[in-house]
Amino acid sequence: MKKIIITLFLIGSLLPLLVNAQVQALKGTVRDSKGVIPGAVIFEKDVPVNGTVSNPDGTYALKLRGAQKVLVVRLVGYLTAEFKVPPGQTDMDFTIQPDTKGLEEVVIVGYGQGSKLSNTNAISAVSGDEIRKAPVASLQNALSGKLPGLITQQRTGQPGSDAAQFTIRGVNTFAGSDRSVSPLIIVDDMEYTGNFSDIDPDQVETISILKDAASTAVFGIKGANGVIMVTTRRGAVGKPSFEVRSDLAFQGSTFRPRFLNAYESAKLRNEALLSDGLTPEFTQEDLDHWKNGDDPYGHPDIDWWSTLMKPYSKQSNNKLNIRGGADKMRYFVSLGYIWQDGMVRDFTDKTSEVNTNYYFKRYTYRSNLDMKVTKTLDLSLDLSGVFGERNEPNTRGRANRNRVFFEIFDYRGLPPHAYPIYNPDGSYGAAPTSRVTGPTNNVVGRLRLGGYRRTYTNDIQINLKAAQRLHFILPGLSLKGALGYTSNQDFRRSLTRTNFPAFIYDSKNNTYDPFNPSQFRIDKYNLEYDPGDVVKRLNLQLSLNYDTTFRNRHHVYALALLNQFTSSSGADLPENFRGYTFRVGYDYKKKYMLEVNGAYNGTDRFKSSKRFGFFPAVSAGWNVAEESWFQDRIRSVDLLKLRGSIGLVGSDDIKGNQYLYEYYYARNGSYSIGENHKGISGIREGTLGNENVTWEVERASNLGLDLNMFKSSLTFSADFFDRYRTDILAARNSVSNMIGIPLPPSNVGIMSTRGFELELGYHNRIGKFNYNAKGNYNVARNNIIFMDEANAPYPWLQQTGGMYGRSKGFVFDGFYNNDDEINKGPAPRVRPLPGDIRYKDLNGDNVIDQYDQRYFDVANSPTTTYGLTLGADYGNISVSVTFQGQANFGFMSFAEAITPFFGNLRDVHRNAWRPDNMDNPSFPRLSTVDNISNARTNPSDYWMTRGDFIRLKNAEISYSLPKQWISRIKLNTVRIYANGYNMHTWMFRRNIYDVDPEISSDTEGGVYPNQKSYNVGINVTF
Repeated sequence: MKKIIITLFLIGSLLPLLVNAQVQALKGTVRDSKGVIPGAVIFEKDVPVNGTVSNPDGTYALKLRGAQKVLVVRLVGYLTAEFKVPPGQTDMDFTIQPDTKGLEEVVIVGYGQGSKLSNTNAISAVSGDEIRKAPVASLQNALSGKLPGLITQQRTGQPGSDAAQFTIRGVNTFAGSDRSVSPLIIVDDMEYTGNFSDIDPDQVETISILKDAASTAVFGIKGANGVIMVTTRRGAVGKPSFEVRSDLAFQGSTFRPRFLNAYESAKLRNEALLSDGLTPEFTQEDLDHWKNGDDPYGHPDIDWWSTLMKPYSKQSNNKLNIRGGADKMRYFVSLGYIWQDGMVRDFTDKTSEVNTNYYFKRYTYRSNLDMKVTKTLDLSLDLSGVFGERNEPNTRGRANRNRVFFEIFDYRGLPPHAYPIYNPDGSYGAAPTSRVTGPTNNVVGRLRLGGYRRTYTNDIQINLKAAQRLHFILPGLSLKGALGYTSNQDFRRSLTRTNFPAFIYDSKNNTYDPFNPSQFRIDKYNLEYDPGDVVKRLNLQLSLNYDTTFRNRHHVYALALLNQFTSSSGADLPENFRGYTFRVGYDYKKKYMLEVNGAYNGTDRFKSSKRFGFFPAVSAGWNVAEESWFQDRIRSVDLLKLRGSIGLVGSDDIKGNQYLYEYYYARNGSYSIGENHKGISGIREGTLGNENVTWEVERASNLGLDLNMFKSSLTFSADFFDRYRTDILAARNSVSNMIGIPLPPSNVGIMSTRGFELELGYHNRIGKFNYNAKGNYNVARNNIIFMDEANAPYPWLQQTGGMYGRSKGFVFDGFYNNDDEINKGPAPRVRPLPGDIRYKDLNGDNVIDQYDQRYFDVANSPTTTYGLTLGADYGNISVSVTFQGQANFGFMSFAEAITPFFGNLRDVHRNAWRPDNMDNPSFPRLSTVDNISNARTNPSDYWMTRGDFIRLKNAEISYSLPKQWISRIKLNTVRIYANGYNMHTWMFRRNIYDVDPEISSDTEGGVYPNQKSYNVGINVTF
């Protein structure tokens, strides 16, 4: 198989060098009413494979080969035009007109495409050129703020793992896995099984998101969470065009946590101990040493963040694209390499080849070949793949945590006064047990000597497609087939060691005590390897397509498609899927539109009698602006379209066991026999089978409006949607554990999501100055209609009726300021002290207990998102800026993230409650023992931080060198640019955790911070 893949890739790479370029015969310039037009496609009407593309200055050159001598000029955003070339003509200019109504604008739909004017579905799209302005390694990060309906949250900035989580129109299920809420990914009409983040933006032509049932019902039981359609770049007729792009970015954390120094931390530690009625830990002599800094070995004061973290890390991104073609063959070949360095300082032993830092390497390749075999038969062969390598240091710390970032937050393991990095004799320092709880060996030593843990990714996709036009049977009829093969593999390698000598230095006596008395040499490395499993999928598609227009007014189209795949992972049982899809549509003069589509498909995840389901949808539209009575009265409106849809879609995601309808028995456990207990091993009954398990079903409806005005300078669209999902697979929590046997999940949950999306755009030109703006605003709020819960004594203890994903806790009601308030108020489980948090007694029984906890008002996912992109260009200079925002969500953390003396102290702890500071404290009373204010044992909305923010997500400024400068060295374009990502964030509420607002809730601190990037790059074509 490897030899075949290598051969195919070499063929795709060498073809550009073997295809002859076209010879000039006719030349000229393509213009519109305001100037020259680059990128226009010019081809012969009777020889469509003979064509070219206009240069950046609008010029073109083409040799005519057909008999008709008619040229077709086509460009997105303009009306397609035909020009007759007079005999003997050698110079000819073309003027094309803007497509103000969207007649020519293509909309990508499931298993096909249509025009924007006749589209009746809820679809949003963004071009590959727009995506490539963001200097990111993960594709979904470049989409933030650009597509209405797409909600992204970047949880971490770790190299190779920084891809944002994303949903379309929010979460509408509580089935319990990341996959159960993720949209389906389709690349060139084939389901993509790799990581969406690994798709190279340089390979992308457009990305569309399908949001309503009318656009996703064709995917049946896989369409309920929406669909992301990726169209990759393909070849064009013309001589080979080479594009080289190279970027270098500098990255740093979006939010930098700042901790108090050793003196301030020790002083607050003593105050907290006194508040608890305990003896202070540090003497005045200790405090004086830390304050004066006169005993750096006996009383160290280390800023661990600055010591362990770089001020910035680097990211390098390099691409080579080749594009071209001739009469019978078009090609696009792309190679890419990206490298992300980690933000931890390089402590690697220079004499060793072992890289113990964070880093990520990724190699991508793609070869898209389009072949015209006969006048009616087209073939395409696509080969693509990814090789990835993700590395992280083996910094095993307390509780076996694997990230150095946790330790920086951890007061018990790494306070600022823990130990000197190096002792006076150069040995590694260590902390005495009196100074830290559960000490770990020297963190710098572990970063240098601990080794690495590494994950490799190897993904391959091969798609072979054929399209046979059957015009001799019926005009507009065609038969298409596709065969796709994918292989996805993750395997791991680690080279680790744990122990090395370190010493506790006593500066008074100038003595060294070993951290581990039995450790006097560095351990040998331990090599481990996990081959992982190879997930393979074979996908077959066969479709019959019909598309024709009668009498220039009746447009009819239809699709019948068979789609099936088999997927296997290692020695596991394969997963099988088969689906039948149909689509039938009609429009009259693109004025009245009606479409009916759907799918009948199933999977062996379910019992044979319940394996298949039918998912239909219908949509309709009315182009009001096409009515003669409207055109006569309102000439400024180019497009006014009303559309609506309703349908059923499904989800076959099953968390854990693939076959829930099977009964489970295990050969373990024991039976008790006899009057006196005697355990006999045997087979025991496990989780019961659910023979009625089936897919989730969602009824989705959508109402939309599209408006273009002033020759499409002003565009507006609005969508209002209602998603109602039933048969959500969930646990039966209302059944008591006294039943004595685990119950399987059942299709009992019901959930709904409602909301709206608005998008407004404007573009214009003043002389040579072009400017544009596009903004979107989205609201998607879910509601749990039914969740099988245990009967609760009070309504605020139930999730049913509220938003999914909310945390539960007490309601903050101020602070106890004196003993009278404590004695008169409701009694919590532990007697509070002045300065502790006071909670509301929700049920009025004068006791604070679990019945006084409620679900909070917001979850960790935003209900409101918005984005604004501004752009302008003048001559060779271009500028663009994107702002992104999210609202109505929150996050909360505990322990090392914020709790004093679990976590290291920060500025918010300075102004904690004291008797002289009870009016406006920034924090509860500092304490060293468990108390009612503890964020982990007594969660409350006091610890909930509203995450609402606006972020300068992306900005770019570029300059294209004048053509007269670069033509002398045979270059077509040279563009120099600088751009950035996550450049600045404004939060509307206090951020007591000093973390990025997109962080996951309920963490203990120490997540690899999200990164902001500043990038410079150059793009050259020749």
